[in-house]
Amino acid sequence: MLNTEQRLSILRANRHLSRAPAGVIETIAERAEEMDFAKGAVIFSRQEPSVYCYVLVSGHISHPEVQAAEEQFAIARETTVPGQLFGWAAAVEGMPDRIISARCDAPTRVLAFDGKWFQDLCRSHGEPGLQALQDLVRSYAGHERTVSGRRGWLSIRNVQKVYDPFGKSVVAVDGCSIEVRPGEFCAIVGPSGCGKSTLLNAVAGFDTITSGEIHLDGERINAADMKPKPGPDRIVVFQHGALFPWATVLENMIRGPIVQNKMSKAQAVQRARDLLARVGLSKVESRYPAGMSSGMCRRVEIARALMNDPRVILLDEPFRGLDALTKTVVHNALLEMYEMERRTVLFITHDLEEAIYLADRVLVMTTRPGSIKQTIFVDLQRPRPTELLGKEEFLQLKEEAIAAVHEEAVKAFEAGEREMA
Repeated sequence: MLNTEQRLSILRANRHLSRAPAGVIETIAERAEEMDFAKGAVIFSRQEPSVYCYVLVSGHISHPEVQAAEEQFAIARETTVPGQLFGWAAAVEGMPDRIISARCDAPTRVLAFDGKWFQDLCRSHGEPGLQALQDLVRSYAGHERTVSGRRGWLSIRNVQKVYDPFGKSVVAVDGCSIEVRPGEFCAIVGPSGCGKSTLLNAVAGFDTITSGEIHLDGERINAADMKPKPGPDRIVVFQHGALFPWATVLENMIRGPIVQNKMSKAQAVQRARDLLARVGLSKVESRYPAGMSSGMCRRVEIARALMNDPRVILLDEPFRGLDALTKTVVHNALLEMYEMERRTVLFITHDLEEAIYLADRVLVMTTRPGSIKQTIFVDLQRPRPTELLGKEEFLQLKEEAIAAVHEEAVKAFEAGEREMA
């Protein structure tokens, strides 16, 4: 067994852990579990749930899915140096499944610690701990893109947005950091005026930010020193709709890919008809938006968003104002398309039930200036039947969200009263 000094020496050899604030490595050294594995043992397999992170003490680990060394992301085909960290998917918020396996090519000893516990430990050390955790997560983002080829990792890094109406600065968003994994459905809720739509507009490229950065798959798409631009890699579905009223459903669907020279007209028509068929809209391709219900228009808009092959779909309260029955139909259509395509989705809503029913993770924002107050993990089965809305586990998540948002809504009301006084 290793003594405390030996453990500390191994942990400090890791370049990610060594950047953590004072106290983090010491706590890991105290809590980590020492594990031994025989030659040929599989520590974890691809697609298993991520629970533990591992630091190599001695031995030889191979990762068959990694075809080549990726030095820029500190990823290699093998883990052979004491202090190397592997299995770090467990340190990524949302506890994703493993995307590679870890096999022992020699008798191996490791230090193991729970990934969720590690996340909480870093956050308990304030901004320095959060920064260390985010650095690790961003390295993992590059790893996931390289190994699995998945797109759509959205990284919002310490973003601030200050508006200046009539010469008086108004801080809408401050110190907001979010990591959204490829293929994740992430919802943001909070009181009115908390900065939800401000944040979405910054991601979409419609608005500038005062400080911080926003990255998509490692590419900087918004920062204080640049003028952002919207792009087909980020498609927005708005509350009031954006279908061209003078065009039929099919014409609305095919316009984007043809204008961008992504598809020929024949290819676009075929793709559009396939998408419409999957959500039960084959019979409306010749109709105009004015001749359809609001719910049907929303379904067309979501299908149209997929036509452009976006990396991220941004939904800005697209179902607000729909009646309960129509909203249920549209929710199920969105879930069906999400299961079909698994694109990254960032969803802004006031409806807590809607957020929990649709998302993998619900982020609760504080009142202005907006930042992330609480994360609610929605560990519910997919695909999600409508009956789930009455299940005890769903109602418990809803109560948790209501409590968090109510507290911020009270603060927002009190702040408004003070501003009017």
